[in-house]
Amino acid sequence: MKNSAPKAARGRPVNEQAREERMAQILDGARGCFVQRGFHASSIAEIGAAAGVSVANIYQYFPSKEALIAALIEVDLERHHGLIARFWNTDFSRTAIEAILGDIFLTPQGHAIAVLRAEIASEGARNPQVAALLRSSESDLLAAVHGGIRAAQEKGQVGAGLDPEQVAERLSLVFEGLMRLYLFSPSEGKAFIARYHAQLVDTLGLAR
Repeated sequence: MKNSAPKAARGRPVNEQAREERMAQILDGARGCFVQRGFHASSIAEIGAAAGVSVANIYQYFPSKEALIAALIEVDLERHHGLIARFWNTDFSRTAIEAILGDIFLTPQGHAIAVLRAEIASEGARNPQVAALLRSSESDLLAAVHGGIRAAQEKGQVGAGLDPEQVAERLSLVFEGLMRLYLFSPSEGKAFIARYHAQLVDTLGLAR
């Protein structure tokens, strides 16, 4: 009697955990290629070699490089949501801020993230689909910052009279500006953290 159970596609892990691990493996390979060579210079074959999988296996999960970018944007969004949640649950001291931002401004991995964000932003200037994903991501992040500010106001950590939208816009612009500077001066990470903390103190009216 033949087995009537559906067969998994060849090369694709059967269970969900293995599937997620394979996707992460492919995204790690794509991330490394995009950081080193840029989006357009990186071929699917090179991404497969970097990830240790076949080209056919990549296409089982991601039909195009644009799909890989979309997935990387989603990972970046999740990372920033986590950073925002950590940020608004601190006492906003220099020590607390450095502990959070140090993961970005004081590590090679953090610099790679900055390079990748710049590469994806550059692609967004040419690709309407990527631009739409970036706009949606930015909107979600600003909403998360608004929520963090309101929560801090309810706890009495910052002034109740602060406008969450204005605060979020200012802090976001400062952060993105420092990230751009960080691209070219990774050795200045500690100075960028100090500058961000100074802006935070000024924007939220914290004790110096």
